[in-house]
Amino acid sequence: MDETQQTQAELLIESLGRYLNINDLIFDDEDDTCLIHFDETNLVTLTWIEEGTLILIDEFITKLSLQDRSDRSEIVEKMLDANVFWMQTKGATLSMHTESGTVIAARQLPVYGHDGITINAETLGLAIGDLIRLASEWRSLLETGESTPTDFEAPDEKIPDGQRNDLEEFLANRA
Repeated sequence: MDETQQTQAELLIESLGRYLNINDLIFDDEDDTCLIHFDETNLVTLTWIEEGTLILIDEFITKLSLQDRSDRSEIVEKMLDANVFWMQTKGATLSMHTESGTVIAARQLPVYGHDGITINAETLGLAIGDLIRLASEWRSLLETGESTPTDFEAPDEKIPDGQRNDLEEFLANRA
C-alpha cells in the first residue's frame, strides 16, 4: 500500500475501534492487517488486499476431522447450500480446507465506494458483526451438531417463498 492508503487504513481502524468500543486496535503495516479479539472464541482478521483497495474480513470457525465423521457429506452440502448467492451468509463465504479441516468464514468489502469515498467504520463494523454471527452459528452446528438461533436460519425458514421460487428458476436456467 502507498502512504496515503496506509494513513486511510490507520484512520479507519482508529474509527472502527471507537465504533466497536475497543481500545487500541492496531493496523500492522508489515502485513496490512488488524486482529480484533472480541472474546475467547471470536478473533476477526482484517486484511487489506489488492494493493489496499479491498478489505478481507475473516474468522476461524473450527477445525474438523472429517475422516472421523459420518456426516461429512451433509456438512459440506450445508456449507455449499449456504454459499449459494450468499443468501444465508450475508455476503460471506464459508470455506473448508479439507487437508487440515480448518473452516473459515470470509468476506471482502471495497475500501472505496463508487463515489471514491472510503468505507466508514459503521459499515465495516456491521459487516464484522454479521460475520461473527455467521461464524458462531456454524461453530455451534459443526462442534455440537445443533445450531443456535441467529439471523442465519435454515434455508426453508430464511428465504421467502417468492424468492425461493425465483432462486430455483434462476438456478434451473443455469443448468
